[in-house]
Amino acid sequence: MSKYNICDITDVFNKNIKKLLLIVNESLEDNILFDTMKRRTLLIIKSHPIFLLEEAGPQLFKYRDHIKNDSEDFILNIEENVMNDNEMQDYIKNNENDKDGILILLNMLKEVWIKYDEKEKKIIKKTLKILLSEYCKYLTIKN
Repeated sequence: MSKYNICDITDVFNKNIKKLLLIVNESLEDNILFDTMKRRTLLIIKSHPIFLLEEAGPQLFKYRDHIKNDSEDFILNIEENVMNDNEMQDYIKNNENDKDGILILLNMLKEVWIKYDEKEKKIIKKTLKILLSEYCKYLTIKN
């Protein structure tokens, strides 16, 4: 029997996603795509709390070595999830792309990264480590 509890893992994961949303939100002004993604993310957390863990976790796991090593290269070299105007409008209109929210969040974090001082960067890196840790806990009970 695992020492981890799915409800606790999900709560910590979602709490830290919200923390990243707040951090990025304070650095962006009037960004329609971010505002839409933020609203949808918060709605998903309320309606289907495990969704982000299952969908965003693999994206974080993909960059696990960079996250564990506090590498800024992780944030600065995230594969771009480039959206043209039509794709952006589709995202805003549809729910089917909600799992891409973490990529949008990470790409927006990349955009504002240079604005942050070392203390803020340290908080973001710690938050990413917590997200990765919670996803790894989830993998141990899932398997």
